[in-house]
Amino acid sequence: MGNEHERFLATATALAGILSLAACGVSAEEFEAAQASSAAIAAEKEALRAQLAETETQLALAEEEAAGLRAAEEERAAAAEAQKARKAKEKEDREAAAAAEKAKANKAKKVTKRALAHIVKQPDSHIDENVTLYGLVTQFDSATGPCTFRAELSHAQVGKYDYEHNSMFTAGDGLADCDALDDIVAEDIVQITATVTGSLSYDTTIGGSTTVPKFQVVKIKRL
Repeated sequence: MGNEHERFLATATALAGILSLAACGVSAEEFEAAQASSAAIAAEKEALRAQLAETETQLALAEEEAAGLRAAEEERAAAAEAQKARKAKEKEDREAAAAAEKAKANKAKKVTKRALAHIVKQPDSHIDENVTLYGLVTQFDSATGPCTFRAELSHAQVGKYDYEHNSMFTAGDGLADCDALDDIVAEDIVQITATVTGSLSYDTTIGGSTTVPKFQVVKIKRL
């Protein structure tokens, strides 16, 4: 009943509109054309709204992508700057280490037979002393590693079997970075500028133990 009433009111309203337009001299065809034009304008308006909404969505996505690219670029720039700073620090550290090694080499003193005997006797009392020694490399293999070797020492260059003080030497970082030892092998006679680092105790191959002086190589050359 309600729907029929609504249809009746709509029809009556339309007829009233047509009669009103007719009274104003507007024909039914012109009224229908005006309604069609209005509907077309409304449809175009809706289409424009939809297009605007799509454009806003695409703009938001573009802004999000741009923000991501900016963040990635900032991260890349920060990483590049950090790497640059790290390389500069590494270079500075290398130069400082080289300068320190050069200073040690310049301060190194040749020792007498008696002075070397004192170092061998109490190496912990001579830590940081820089000395020039001569030796026979007696062990430099997989057991010692690439940066450590054992040698018999003397205060001067002597006959191959006259080096008498068993000692241990380490170069570079003590693990793998020790270029100074690249050309050194067992049985080499060498001149060594080194820094006393104290004493070292280790087990011998025959089951006992021994304590020897330990040195850090500053420079080394074969004789």
